[in-house]
Amino acid sequence: MINKCLIILLLFNFQFSVFAQEKVDTIHIDNLNILWKLAIERNSSQKIYQFKNQQAKVDYNTSRAYLLPQITGIFSGQDNTKLATTPVPGEFLGQPNTTQYLQFGKQFVYNTAITISKSLFDWQAKAQSNLAKENIVLNTVQQLANEQNLKTQITQSYFTLMVAKKAIEISENDLKISDSILSISKQKFKQGLADAILVNQACVNSNNILLSISQSKELYKNALVSIKILAGMAEHTHIYFKPIDNIENLYKADISSFDQDKNLLVYSHNVEIQKWQYKMIKAANLPKFGINSYWGYQQFRDNLGIDFNSNSWKDYRYVAINMSVPIFTGFANKNKLKSNNIQTEIVKQQYNAALEQSKINDKSLQETIDNYFFMTNTSKKSFELYSNNLQLNLQKFNEGIISVDIYYKAFDDYLKSENTYLSNLSTLLYNQAIVISRK
Repeated sequence: MINKCLIILLLFNFQFSVFAQEKVDTIHIDNLNILWKLAIERNSSQKIYQFKNQQAKVDYNTSRAYLLPQITGIFSGQDNTKLATTPVPGEFLGQPNTTQYLQFGKQFVYNTAITISKSLFDWQAKAQSNLAKENIVLNTVQQLANEQNLKTQITQSYFTLMVAKKAIEISENDLKISDSILSISKQKFKQGLADAILVNQACVNSNNILLSISQSKELYKNALVSIKILAGMAEHTHIYFKPIDNIENLYKADISSFDQDKNLLVYSHNVEIQKWQYKMIKAANLPKFGINSYWGYQQFRDNLGIDFNSNSWKDYRYVAINMSVPIFTGFANKNKLKSNNIQTEIVKQQYNAALEQSKINDKSLQETIDNYFFMTNTSKKSFELYSNNLQLNLQKFNEGIISVDIYYKAFDDYLKSENTYLSNLSTLLYNQAIVISRK
């Protein structure tokens, strides 16, 4: 009996732990701005750009190291197994007209010192530092362009989701009407007042609406999946979208000008990068000036060992100024300049082409938005008129004034106008999302 109780408790704890692990997080989205903020905070690409920004700043700080002195502590020990021989005139040793070969120094030499070096003029290092600084700006505008593209994609998905949700609501209401007509048609068929063709047509209408609902649900699901991926959400996350009272509130009528496409900023800063690369290559031909200081001590011994007594160490210090001038580099710098000039022309051409393409695309986008704004409003009015006609025809049908086939014709016109309106609305919102996301 005790064993059975233990087994039951273990199973209960296991099920409870599984339930806890599968706990669903709920995120409330009241408007598009909240969704943008959430996506920018969680999107993996945005996080990568943040790391790249940190890396670029570190690289810039590293490039400025030439402004500070370099200090190094050294210690070395040397065993002169064979001392160098130096020829010395014999006159110095009282042996004229002879040459004496002498060895100077000690077998063991120890050196300890601190060296300080400082670059005085290094134009190439300065250009490299400015290039690293420009890379920070370039990465920043790349992040802004990525943010704009992210907002565009998530806005289009959000609008698609909202239109699909509205389409499901309309279609479900249509299905109720269609099922009602199907029920009436079957009754009339049993009474001999309608043939099988009308019953079949009623079934086809209901089936078409069911297919439309399924397609809208699939569209809704795909849009939801896209939002979760773009916003960096987990698979089990539940998103609650605040209902919209009027679907027309999603689009705007006052779009007459666009902010500049942030992708163009990347091209302009690529041109700046090429300028600094040119200066860096050019600076390689300039002389470099530096100063070195050596502050140390030496100890000379005839036997292996080391004495830490201060009297055993001899001072050795010097200060040196150096200059290096490149004279011949095998035409490497000259060829690098040529390659850089060609790359600069390529980048400029890409920038100019992007500017022109952006102007053309923006003009076309403006015309598309204006056209679909008119088409959406017009098709909406037609949809409302067809909806009113459908209600009037339904009353006539119930009163026996018109036949069921006339009502089916009105219902078919209503469904077509519905599809036209929702299609125009989707296209309008898809294009307006591009403009809205540039802010």
